[in-house]
Amino acid sequence: MASTLALAGCATQSGSPTTEPEQSELPTREDGIEQWGQKLNEHARKAGIDWEMFAGEGIELKFGMGLHKYSTTTKPLLPYFEELTGISVEYEIFEENRYWREARNAMADQSGEYDGFMVGLWPAGGYHQGTDGDPWVEDLWPYIEDATLTDQDWLAMEDFMDQTIELMTFPDPDGGDSFIGFPNGIEIYGCVGYDMETYDTLGLEEPTTFEELEQNAKAISESSEVDQEGMVSRTASATLSSANWGTMFRSHGAKWIDREVLLNEDDPDPEAVALINSDRGVESLERFGSILHNYGPSQAWTMDWYANNQTYNRGDVGMIYSTPQTSGIVDEERMANTKWIPPLRTEDGRERIGDTWIWATGISSYTDEQSQKAAWLFIQWANSRAANFLLSTHQWQGDEPRAGHARFNMYRDDSGSEWRYEADAYPEVAGAYPEVAGEGYEQTFIDGMKLVPTSPPPVPVDTPQNMNIMDEAATAMSRVVANGPDTARDELDAIASSVGEYAKRIPDRYINYVA
Repeated sequence: MASTLALAGCATQSGSPTTEPEQSELPTREDGIEQWGQKLNEHARKAGIDWEMFAGEGIELKFGMGLHKYSTTTKPLLPYFEELTGISVEYEIFEENRYWREARNAMADQSGEYDGFMVGLWPAGGYHQGTDGDPWVEDLWPYIEDATLTDQDWLAMEDFMDQTIELMTFPDPDGGDSFIGFPNGIEIYGCVGYDMETYDTLGLEEPTTFEELEQNAKAISESSEVDQEGMVSRTASATLSSANWGTMFRSHGAKWIDREVLLNEDDPDPEAVALINSDRGVESLERFGSILHNYGPSQAWTMDWYANNQTYNRGDVGMIYSTPQTSGIVDEERMANTKWIPPLRTEDGRERIGDTWIWATGISSYTDEQSQKAAWLFIQWANSRAANFLLSTHQWQGDEPRAGHARFNMYRDDSGSEWRYEADAYPEVAGAYPEVAGEGYEQTFIDGMKLVPTSPPPVPVDTPQNMNIMDEAATAMSRVVANGPDTARDELDAIASSVGEYAKRIPDRYINYVA
């Protein structure tokens, strides 16, 4: 194999960023994979563990994975892990909406078909609760604290924000807790990306409030000077489509459920538990629904993650209400004309709260002990400091992740307020961090993540019922975008009882854990 090559792009001596290389300047896919396979192994060999501890034992691991840049970026690198360890790894990849069903069914089956899973924050509480409190996924701390399996200095857990670890940790029946997924990607929802050329053409000011956001969407949609609608966001009825509205909902001062009622009453009325249809909840959905129904693209209520991003990518709209992490699949020319800004305020200045997501990898509780240990070796390798840098940047032609950054402290200076570009901030094999095209990406990421609470979190991700609750929310949201903001109260009233019933199924220990 060829020797390890330097990355395209580097920082100046002062650490100022260079522009991210064009696709044509990057290595070919074949060369990039070869280079990064070697880089990851070079980085791994710095760890004080025996990567070959299971060599010759014929271990074959199988991971259930969602169709995501983490899967598509790391899959072609799997032979290099086998080269390092003698352990082979296979991915079975499902489209995201199907993946949640497949993963849950496979875990509940307890067959041990998979040795590990891609674990998303929103369903993670359900994986931890498992079957009657018997978790489907392993606590990772025993593996981290086993010196034969882990060099903690090399693993560098200090790279992760406290909130990232806390959100992936859940209370056990015995009073302990379990950290069930090793993070690879984090996101902040409800940010605004806007077309700077459109704003210049129409003389629009950058919005600071939701009211101003709607005014700008209206101006774009009704203008004869640009051929665009106002704004796009995820609005389909799939559970995760509620994520961006989640930021607007919480920033209006609304809450999903009443945790105090759950703790203090034995059998409360479900509609007393549900707060989703409070006046502030309705107000938030009226605003969200008005913007997307009146000033969104055609069939705005059908926009899933892909359609949302591609609608903005094509230039059909002047704004996208989303996470900056969507930028990985927005082309460089479009990104170069985009500015990102962090979550907005209400007109009367209520506290801003940012909704979030974590992608992680977990170990099955139903595979054998040796395979669990081998899976932990793989998780370390695929989520090392070098691997997370790879996932967070473009490193070969056609590779468009920018979906990592879980090791968020690695990317920020000691104050937590400035992005690090200089090469000496990163593993030797990585090089400098290339500046993302356009404006505001890095600072919006920093400022947005500061708005994410953990006690309680922005949506009920700390509970096993989060997916059920937010599925109801997503359905109501999508219907309001389809039918207009005047329907917001009726739609939220219609789901309040179901939301309350799901919340009543949450074991007390999950509520007490963050109370």
